[in-house]
Amino acid sequence: MSIILYGPDSEPYNLYSAVSPAPGDNGSGGQIAQRGRHPLGHQLVLQDGRKFRFTLNGGTLLVVANVIQGATALSTSEDLTPAAGSVDDRIITFTHGGATTAINLFAEGYAVISVTPGGGDTYKIASHLALQSGQAGDVVNLSPGNALRRAITGTSRVDLSRHPYAGVLQMPGGVITSAPAGVAVSAIAVAGFGWLQTRGACGVLGEGSIIIGTRASLPAPAVNGAFGVETPTSADSDVETTLGNVMTVAASGAWSTIFLTLDG
Repeated sequence: MSIILYGPDSEPYNLYSAVSPAPGDNGSGGQIAQRGRHPLGHQLVLQDGRKFRFTLNGGTLLVVANVIQGATALSTSEDLTPAAGSVDDRIITFTHGGATTAINLFAEGYAVISVTPGGGDTYKIASHLALQSGQAGDVVNLSPGNALRRAITGTSRVDLSRHPYAGVLQMPGGVITSAPAGVAVSAIAVAGFGWLQTRGACGVLGEGSIIIGTRASLPAPAVNGAFGVETPTSADSDVETTLGNVMTVAASGAWSTIFLTLDG
């Protein structure tokens, strides 16, 4: 499969339902995850250079021209204590935190060893059963091509994260609770798949006295799904995230044209 999909201008507006099975189980006995038509994060590039990423909606119905962020991290799936694992193991076994998670919530996501031994290693997750609250012996199955590159022990720690384009939702006003993922170009249903725009000219809901040529910053002060005005003081701008640059200006509460720069 091509790493980059080159398609017609109509493709970013197509919507998709989940299909099953996902890319195959790695032989460790885990459940095979459902997936979309493309792998999460698959890049679509149009002839004019606009870029899009394939995504799974995890919130409410997405609103066209709203800024979308990734799913909020689960603290109960971070700093997990693993069982000892050897080089070339295709599973990671651990004690989960204080909440149960659904089957394959982290499928296509990542397991990062956050404390040595093995600190800094990143592994892609293929599948897992429901992870039980406080239960030792929970397992994630690693994707084909992934196996432990360094041994881990009970001193190591594991953080699980969903794929950046799994379970996306509208960015709240005033605070970012995950990394920005893109801008909705169609109304993707809950648990549906589609495309978010990440680069190039795009109409985006804005808040404030927008100035042409300046940064479109995140988060907007009060409006969900909107971008805000670049803050002139460094103490504030240092903690803002850039969505792109303003090409044309609309009134506050309307849709300005932004050249998105989330995707290089």
